[in-house]
Amino acid sequence: MHKVVVTDHTFPSLDPERSVLAGLAEVIDRSPLRTEDDVIEAAHDADALIIGFVPITARVMDALPRLRCVVRYGVGYETIDVPAAAARGIQVANVPDYCIPEVADHTMALLLALARRVIPLDASVRRGEWATLNTAKPAHRIAGRTLGLIGMGRIGSAVARRALSFGMRVIVHDKYLSPERAQAAGAALADLDVLLHEADFISIHTPLTPETRHLINAEAIGKMKPGAYLINVARGAIVDTLALADALQMGKLAGAALDVFEQEPLPADHPIRNAPNVILHPHAAWYSEEALTQLQVNAAEEVARALRGEPLRNPLTPARL
Repeated sequence: MHKVVVTDHTFPSLDPERSVLAGLAEVIDRSPLRTEDDVIEAAHDADALIIGFVPITARVMDALPRLRCVVRYGVGYETIDVPAAAARGIQVANVPDYCIPEVADHTMALLLALARRVIPLDASVRRGEWATLNTAKPAHRIAGRTLGLIGMGRIGSAVARRALSFGMRVIVHDKYLSPERAQAAGAALADLDVLLHEADFISIHTPLTPETRHLINAEAIGKMKPGAYLINVARGAIVDTLALADALQMGKLAGAALDVFEQEPLPADHPIRNAPNVILHPHAAWYSEEALTQLQVNAAEEVARALRGEPLRNPLTPARL
């Protein structure tokens, strides 16, 4: 029987994985593995790995002679050396479609919370105040406002549909998207500088790559219109969070909402914690009970396909990166 090692997770149990792989593979829970050495020691005889955030490098692969596949719980795969895996004949897959409605809904929840000043109004009442206008300012209706999406894959497209239903104008920066596809989705394609200049709300839905790391830095924030809002539910390192904290402190932006950070958990002394008009969430946009089950099942099903020699549903290869 094959051996599947789960390296790191926060699930209540691995019953969904064991159910999918029953009769094909033994599922071994080694969580929490954090480092390359942890994986090499705990999974040296694994045929497959299901991982969360642990790094799977060429060194790890060379130390696991039986390894045939690596499946990532979730969308991002920046901790896996995909070219090294391809060179060694190791298949890699992710689970990109388990939480599309959850993240899109969460994005709109954050947008509405910022636009309607939900957090400050709640805090004001809890302090015994009833100063509606002073606390609510500068709220604006969102119909007719411009939402700029950086990335329009599955999640970005779902956000666009929701925003359009609120009467928002949607513009998109996505180098893989044609003007025709953008128009069919009810959006307009825009260069990044144009998007930064025109958008009232900017929401990030692109993978973390060397090209997108700190894409939203001090220079980019400086190009955003005064009073704009920034939302990030993608990957923390796409935003220079220190530059964002400075911009919020100076009043350059009206607010921000972050579900992801460069370092997670967010350090207790990070300046963004003390910035005004910012909503901070603990990487929770993906979560629902339904998404949790789907994530575990879909990851295990990819492992099953690999071990049976069947085509993967969501393969990651150098050509697709």
